[in-house]
Amino acid sequence: MSKLWELNQKINEIIDKKGLDKPITRGRIGLKSGVLMAFNENTPDDQEKIQKIRDAVKEVLGEAI
Repeated sequence: MSKLWELNQKINEIIDKKGLDKPITRGRIGLKSGVLMAFNENTPDDQEKIQKIRDAVKEVLGEAI
């Protein structure tokens, strides 16, 4: 399983926990990070994308992952 997929799952868990609208919130994270938030179990890892997404998650959701 790729790290991007695991990150994707953690993001969904935080969104669900906070009761936020998933498409809108994921869209905000994608826009902020410049990364299309469409991953599956076979998506190859990219450390630069992972860091951009983590930075955006911290800004948008207020939580570090």
